[in-house]
Amino acid sequence: MADDLFEKYREDLNKLNLKTVDDLENLVKPLIKDATKLILKKRQEKAPKDTNQKSHFGGQPYFEKGEQWPVAKSGSKLEFVFQIFNEEWLTIPENIKLIQFYYDFEECPWDTKEDGWLVKVYENIDKSNCITIEKPEEHGKVHYCEIGYEKIKSLPDWDGISSFEDNASKLSCILDEEEPWGHYYEMVYKLIGEMNDGSQLGGYANYIQGGIDPDDKNFIFLFQIDSEAEAGLHWSDCGMVYVFYNSKTKEIKFRLQCC
Repeated sequence: MADDLFEKYREDLNKLNLKTVDDLENLVKPLIKDATKLILKKRQEKAPKDTNQKSHFGGQPYFEKGEQWPVAKSGSKLEFVFQIFNEEWLTIPENIKLIQFYYDFEECPWDTKEDGWLVKVYENIDKSNCITIEKPEEHGKVHYCEIGYEKIKSLPDWDGISSFEDNASKLSCILDEEEPWGHYYEMVYKLIGEMNDGSQLGGYANYIQGGIDPDDKNFIFLFQIDSEAEAGLHWSDCGMVYVFYNSKTKEIKFRLQCC
């Protein structure tokens, strides 16, 4: 079966005159995107006052007049995980001024359809209307950490490359039928260096258990949040949260994967 599939790949690639490692590079290079790596700074056991207008994990979230603390459908208050105010050089869509993430660590939802998670996107903020809503007393799972940033380049992982450039996937298979991902990851390293597998804004998702990008191409990859030990943040067994955003419909899709 595999032999028949690879023969079909060869036929398809020969029609396009795609045969070499250089051809693979030419297919992959246009896919490179800017991304922002999140680097959590050392936790602070006691969050400073007035953190609601800063980017951070834990601490106090930003609210405006008329808002209330987010709750699940069950009525339980969601735990605040992090917020990031957009800055000019961050890889967040320009129309987004602030992103927040809340989660129910008791229910532990895994995907969009489940209750117990919330991504809040502010397209406009008015800090003169900022108010403080005290965190629920039972909350405190996520430790306060400030956030550092690093500009990086991003490419799809092996599980996702066929969604963005199917010929790159086919050519990698033909170049090495036993370990087709080998040439692809060598090309990734040549073009962008080590692929980031931690918390990140923009670029491409780095999946733990295979690609899950939404079929609707109007969705963009917004962020991934790793299990961050400094913040005391653990998604099941060394898991990762992935979030996608549709700027037209304002719809959010959420996934969690673990080892």
